[in-house]
Amino acid sequence: MIGLRCLLFLVICFALLIPAGLGATGLEHNFEQGNSLYGEGDYAAAIVEYEKVVAVSYESPELFYNLGNAYFREGQLGQAILNYSRARRLDARDDDIRANLEFARQFTIDRLEVSEEAILLDYVNRFFDSFSLTEITWLTMILYFLTTAVILIRYIYRWYRVSMPLVAILMACFVVSAIFCSVKLDRDVWTRTGVVLAQQIEVKNGPGEDFNGQFTAHAGLVFNIEREESGYYLVNFENRLKGWILKSAAGEI
Repeated sequence: MIGLRCLLFLVICFALLIPAGLGATGLEHNFEQGNSLYGEGDYAAAIVEYEKVVAVSYESPELFYNLGNAYFREGQLGQAILNYSRARRLDARDDDIRANLEFARQFTIDRLEVSEEAILLDYVNRFFDSFSLTEITWLTMILYFLTTAVILIRYIYRWYRVSMPLVAILMACFVVSAIFCSVKLDRDVWTRTGVVLAQQIEVKNGPGEDFNGQFTAHAGLVFNIEREESGYYLVNFENRLKGWILKSAAGEI
């Protein structure tokens, strides 16, 4: 069972190391056409071209950043924050992405009061954002192979010049890196997050029109998704308020 889990972990790691590319002349044309239209001030047409690229599941920070800019220019705050957030997920260290996301969030109507725990968590998230998932995955894989090689050399081939402290240090570094990578995977891949896209949406106490509304959420509000049912998301907002919102009124990051 442990071997199967390790194999699954390695498969996921290798998959994360494969870079995505446009790979098709048509998509490159759509992206360049979108840039050209944006430069001409035709933001609605630029959005159409960018969305054609997104529709084939291509992802890049440049694409989402440009799309976020176009949506912001069109006054679609929810879509702008959604695409800035997608760009930030792929490149958390980019200053322009971070600045535009923070700037866009200043225009949201809802001002949620967050707990001290949430503030501390924000600092932790900033630390994790210092490294991309690809970088920490590479580091984990390299440490895994180095640790395996050193253990084989010392204990299988009996080459005792490889000191025990070196083995212990490499194993400790690999364990720390693997934990870091697991947290990044859980935070950036397995934890589902979303953004309210509708100008305003009623947050209900159940997944359906017949349930009572608890409060109103507005465009740009970010949340975690617990599960979905009957066309609704059960979501948690940053201030720990929880409720159900229409899936069609939100976008998943």
